[in-house]
Amino acid sequence: MASSEQEPAPINTALDRIEAAMDRIAHAAQRARQARLDAADQTARLEVRHEILREKVGNALSTLDALIVRVQKS
Repeated sequence: MASSEQEPAPINTALDRIEAAMDRIAHAAQRARQARLDAADQTARLEVRHEILREKVGNALSTLDALIVRVQKS
């Protein structure tokens, strides 16, 4: 019976290790999800900035075109 009394300790240790591993996996999955959300947020912000810059460049080119036309007419 002495051996059966000693068995729960290794089983408990193994279960504790499994539980710790599962916690690490859950935390890693959460970090991965957060990283994807952060990347999606950053992408959306960059897309907005890109559109704003496109509009500004378009306006600047229109202004330059108008100035060129005025200079050519002079």
